[in-house]
Amino acid sequence: MKKLNKKGIISLTKITSPFLMVDKIKNIKNLKSATGIKKIESNSWFFKCHFTNQPMMPGTLIQEAMLQTIIATLYASKKFKNKICLITSSKTNFFSKVDKPTILYIDIKILKITKYKVETRAQVLNVKNIKIASGNYKYFISIQ
Repeated sequence: MKKLNKKGIISLTKITSPFLMVDKIKNIKNLKSATGIKKIESNSWFFKCHFTNQPMMPGTLIQEAMLQTIIATLYASKKFKNKICLITSSKTNFFSKVDKPTILYIDIKILKITKYKVETRAQVLNVKNIKIASGNYKYFISIQ
C-alpha cells in the first residue's frame, strides 16, 4: 500500500492551497481504493466567508475533497502517467454539515476503468464516523 503526503498530492494534481482539499492520502490500493484525510481547523479560510452568520464548509469543497482524492489516487498509478482525467458526470449527496473543527476521511473506490472512462464512488465521514457526503463520479481519460 502506498501513501501520499501534501507535497506528493500537489505534485500529482497540480492543485495548491488554499484550494487543495486533501492533506494526505493513505491506504492506496493501486487503481482500487484509498482514503484521503483533510483536517478542518477553526481558522479554515472558508469559515470566514461562507454563511458568515453560521459558518460552514461549502458543499462544493467537500465534493472537491472527494474529487481530489480520486484524481490523486489515479495519477499515483503508472497506468495514468501522462494522462489527464476530466470529470464528465457527478452526483453528490450531502447528509451533514461541517461547521466546526474535525477531521474528514474521504474513502474512494475506483469501480471501472475502460480505455477512455473511469467510474468511481466516494464518501466522506467525520472523526465521529458521521456521514457527511457521498457521490458517484465519471471521468474522461485523455492524453496530455
